[in-house]
Parts: sequence; structure tokens; C-alpha cells
Amino acid sequence: MRKWFLILTMTVLLVFPSVVSAQGQIAIESVDVGLWPEYDKPDMLVINYIMLAGGTEFPVQVNIRIPAGSVLHTVAVGETPEAVTDQGIDFKTANDGDWLVVSIQAEAPAIQIEYYDPALKKDGEQRSYSFRWLSDYNVANFSVMFQQPFDAEQFTSSLSLQDDGLHADELQYYFSNVGAIPAGETLAFDLNYQKPTDVLSVSRLQLQPVAVDENTAGRVSLNNYLPYIIGTLGVIMIVGGFMYYRQSGLSVSSKKSRRKRADRDEAESGVYCAQCGTRARSGDRFCRTCGSRIRQPEE
Repeated sequence: MRKWFLILTMTVLLVFPSVVSAQGQIAIESVDVGLWPEYDKPDMLVINYIMLAGGTEFPVQVNIRIPAGSVLHTVAVGETPEAVTDQGIDFKTANDGDWLVVSIQAEAPAIQIEYYDPALKKDGEQRSYSFRWLSDYNVANFSVMFQQPFDAEQFTSSLSLQDDGLHADELQYYFSNVGAIPAGETLAFDLNYQKPTDVLSVSRLQLQPVAVDENTAGRVSLNNYLPYIIGTLGVIMIVGGFMYYRQSGLSVSSKKSRRKRADRDEAESGVYCAQCGTRARSGDRFCRTCGSRIRQPEE
């Protein structure tokens, strides 16, 4: 009995540390969260850019928690954040209390998860949102990028915000660097702003006018090519006139040739109609005037 107990103890000591070691190998180098309220839906669009730590052995299963009730939109994996794809990604979801756990079979270190959180609250013009993050792994660096919605004012957060200026979409952005977050520790902060309308930001992007002038790249100015167009039309008219004149000359010459030939044939013939006296042409068998049969000289 004692012998079997020792064998069982040794087995647990050998197996359990390896399991713990395998789980501990997963670490997150960085998490960049994008919060885009009322962008293309009247909810909070949350975009997580996750980079696993160097030395991670692939494939590996990574569990990422998002708030329960959220609508998962995209799960993508790639070698870099710019090269992620959502094609052929193996993942599944499971509820765990206040969280929806997204389990991803990652083949590369860059992971992107997008979801819509309906927890964005509206009270007249006032908007408020509470963000939470809970990770099963250590995060070395956590940062947040805020997009201020179109026509929003008094944009504030319980995190310290740094002005990131206007981006290419002509919307205002703010940045906050949180730093390291240990595994199992919850990060929570609030977001508030005022917005007098329910117009989504994406609608403003679609209606942006495009200024076009003489210096716009790809624009073709008619003034630059007008001399060439006039010159080409002039050449075409000259060539067309020459061809018409030549064709008309050939037609007149052909008619004159046929007339001369007919007159010559008529002059060479010395046969007359016996009935009306009309001179017959060469080869005539009947009179062209009265229709009588032409008597040939040999008849």
C-alpha cells in the first residue's frame, strides 16, 4: 500500500508542475484597446489588439474575456497586427458569469478581437460607459485609444487622457497608457461625454466632400490637352477632304471613260434601222428607238 502511495505521489509531482509550466508559458506583451462609441452602431465598438510575448510556442490556446452580453464581431490572428486575418481561425465561446470567454487556437502572436458592447448608456444628451478588463495572463503593457464621436463634447474619462489630435478620419482621439496589469487583476474605468444627436460617426465620414482642383492628383485638365485635340481634329478634316476629292475625281473620270467608249462604239457602227433610220450601235440586234430587228450588212 505504501509503495503504491509513493508511486502516485511521484506521478502527481511530475505531471502537475509540467501542467502549471505549460499554462505559465502564455504571457501578453501588449494590449491596445480602441474604444469607438457610436461609430457605426449605437453601442460601444471595442477593438482589442493583443500581442503575445516572445518565446510563445505555437499553436497555443488563448482565452480572452469580454463582457457578457457583448456581440462578438471579429476574431483574427496573424504574425503582426497589420497582417491579421479572420479566415480559418479556430475559436469558441463559453459563458463564465459576467464574462464571455473567447478561446482562440492561435497560430501566431498577433490577435485582434472586436465586439459591440450595448452597455453604452444614454440619458438625454449625456453618454456614459464603464469598461472592464480581466485577463488570465500577465500583461506587460496596456494602453487605450479613445475616439471622440462626431458632434460630441466634454469628453472625459477616469483615466488620464492625452490629446492625440485629429486622425485621417477627421475625428478627435485621446490616448492613455495604463502600464502593466497582472493576471487576475481587474482594470475598470468610466467614460463620459455629451452628444446632442444620435448621428453615427461613420455617416459623417461617408458625407465628407472631396475638394478637386487643377492640382488634384489623377485629375485630367481639358485645358492642357485642348491644343492637341484641335490639332488632331484638323488633321482628320484635311485627310478626309483629300480622300473625298480623290474619290470624286475617280468617279468623274470613270463616267467620262464610259461615255467616250459608248460614243466610240456608236461612231464605229455603220448600220441603220430599216424602219426609222436610227443609227445602231455596235452589237445591237434591235433598234433602240422602234424595236425593229436590225439588218446586219452580211444579211
